[in-house]
Amino acid sequence: MTSLMLRTTTLGRITAGAAVGTLLLLSPAPFAAATPSSGAPAGTSAPATAALTCGTDVNPNALTHPETITSTRIGSATVSLRDGRRGGHLYLWARITGARRGDTVRLDWSDPGPGGRRHRCSATVHSGSDQHTVAAAYVQNGSSYRQFRACGHHGGATRCTRWAP
Repeated sequence: MTSLMLRTTTLGRITAGAAVGTLLLLSPAPFAAATPSSGAPAGTSAPATAALTCGTDVNPNALTHPETITSTRIGSATVSLRDGRRGGHLYLWARITGARRGDTVRLDWSDPGPGGRRHRCSATVHSGSDQHTVAAAYVQNGSSYRQFRACGHHGGATRCTRWAP
């Protein structure tokens, strides 16, 4: 069961928190789209707003054959876009390692096709140095497909991986 709390502040920041079973316990934590965007993924137009949903309740720890697609460094932390399989389906998620309490990790993805919606799911590090988001399913519609990237906030800076696949 996933619950998602959203609030928009006067500065345009969005506060999100989610509780996903016993996997994640997230208190409302601010994150802003402060990362310079490289634009919308190929084959999509950028809608006015992103849907702030975490998609499925798929725990990345339950997926088989996990691997890193792409990653980027933010100081001493690493943000990775990862994938894994379950029941013949491919899922992707974001992970941050080498992080500190209060750092965030975010998964951005787009729906396939022209005018496809953009989505965002975030998680906050509450203890330890490793945190991940829930996983979202890879979807293909004809020649269009979902594209994903992982973003992290660490040491006052935000960085994102390239869009993939």
